[in-house]
Amino acid sequence: MSETPHNKQLYIETVGCQMNMLDSELVVAALRKQQFELTNDIKAADTILFNTCSVREHAEHKIYSQLGRIKFQKRSRPNLVIGVMGCMAQKDQELIFEKAPHVDLVVGTGQLGEIPKLIDEARSSRERQTALSLDRKGGSRESVANSFESYDPLRDPEMRPSPYQAFVRIMIGCDKFCTYCVVPMTRGPEQSRPPSLIASEVRTLAEQGVKEVTLLGQTVNSYRHTEDGREYRMSDLLELIHDTEGIERIKFVTNYPKDMTDDLLQAVRDLPKVCRYLHVPAQSGCDDQLKAMKRGYTVAEYREMMQRINATIPGCAVSSDFIVGFCGESEESFQKSMALIEEFRFKNSFIFKYSERPGTKANGLWPDDIPEDVKKRRNNEMLDLQNRISEEDNAEFIGTTVQVLCEGASKTATKRGDADSDSPSIQLVGRTDCDRIVVFDGNPRLAGSMVEVDVHDITATTLLGSIVTRQITHGMEIDLPVVS
Repeated sequence: MSETPHNKQLYIETVGCQMNMLDSELVVAALRKQQFELTNDIKAADTILFNTCSVREHAEHKIYSQLGRIKFQKRSRPNLVIGVMGCMAQKDQELIFEKAPHVDLVVGTGQLGEIPKLIDEARSSRERQTALSLDRKGGSRESVANSFESYDPLRDPEMRPSPYQAFVRIMIGCDKFCTYCVVPMTRGPEQSRPPSLIASEVRTLAEQGVKEVTLLGQTVNSYRHTEDGREYRMSDLLELIHDTEGIERIKFVTNYPKDMTDDLLQAVRDLPKVCRYLHVPAQSGCDDQLKAMKRGYTVAEYREMMQRINATIPGCAVSSDFIVGFCGESEESFQKSMALIEEFRFKNSFIFKYSERPGTKANGLWPDDIPEDVKKRRNNEMLDLQNRISEEDNAEFIGTTVQVLCEGASKTATKRGDADSDSPSIQLVGRTDCDRIVVFDGNPRLAGSMVEVDVHDITATTLLGSIVTRQITHGMEIDLPVVS
């Protein structure tokens, strides 16, 4: 099989969660070893990869639209290789080839390490390539789990949220089987990575200049692994990596309410580098809906968890997820979810309209019986409520000084081209210890450093402020707020 020449230009598009973002980073790092270069121009690339999500219908439609737009590019570019990877690939491999016969390779979530080889084979043979994990019913738990091998050998800084932030996968898969969710099928059985490997990866990232790591798992606080005769839970893992030199902040997402243990809350309280922020999806404020979703807890149990969070970690920010329009959701059920948001005043909530997902329990058990216009109304009402609460709670920060990890130029500054200019002051962005976004003006060289910002205004999503500088005069330290 002879190698076919090509320009080594790679275009990759990622949709979905942080886990997908990390997967893309790892794939790009592997391809760079074969001298691939990233490009933002899809027409210039002769290797095009789409890293996909199946959690929501909209994400799948977006990928099929993109595939349709490049359908005829192979006519003038015989070396072009088009690949679909990730959750949608694992779930719908045959459907992808049916809807988009010009796709060359379909690679599931557990076979990302094979992508460089599969690209070469597709380009030289011009035959379709597939690499997929076993179905959940395709063998023993061990054999299915082994087919979802975690792939974490290489990292690529260019694919990170910023040069100073990185994701670290501590577990893969999920065994919760919520009736609306495809993740147990697309990501496989729940498996926790060895703590020694995680600690080693964090050290490597710190050596690369990373200041903040976010530990990832579908239900990250379910982490459990026995190594050298000792069982490690999430609290133990946080303690293990806490003193890594160079790491200044540690986050972890996403949490499962029933696994929010006291020892974990105490670790968040007692370990200074661990952010006082927890993302704990509620999904609904109605017990009937939670039971239908098979979430495994009641509203009373979620409330008890929130009480323990507030008692153990005063001031801890909590965000949540909600699904509106799930099968059988009455107006009364919806209002109970609204009441839950009012009661707990989440920092923010990610709100989604329910859509049927083939392969889930809900898809086979109940009709998708809530009209689209009702879903849209409930979505907007809940979003309006959450925005009002976020705005009111953010207003409490006006007149205070917050510590921020500066991530670099804001989206506004980047769009204006300020990030590439020689200006000594541009609009910067960062986050507080409780995960609130802060925008302020300052020198681009502040990126990657901890700065203090005086907050003077807010929006529902952002704190607006001025960086605080300090001047030493005759042995005295004086605060000098810089007007932005």
